[in-house]
Amino acid sequence: MERINFKSGRIVYNEFFIDFTKTYLEQVDCLLEDLLQVEFPENYLLDVGWYPEYNSEGEFIVQVIKDYNWEIPIYKRNCKNKETLTQSLKKAIGVIENIIGENK
Repeated sequence: MERINFKSGRIVYNEFFIDFTKTYLEQVDCLLEDLLQVEFPENYLLDVGWYPEYNSEGEFIVQVIKDYNWEIPIYKRNCKNKETLTQSLKKAIGVIENIIGENK
């Protein structure tokens, strides 16, 4: 996957070892609910996971969480491939940065 600029975010958890040159079935051990978490100012969290875990038919879920309120994400997208995952990550970062910028 291309390098993502997380801007004001700081990676706090990274178990993202998925190889997009292989099928998901070939790497089910890497398909985890907890793949990546990035903390941002003002208590925002960018979270990436694979659901259902260890299931090659699953999908990525990208979420932006405020104040650890997992019940009501600020942003949420389901993705099946590298391209939509990259787009969703960039969009999620933009959403956070826009909100943070408005609060300054």
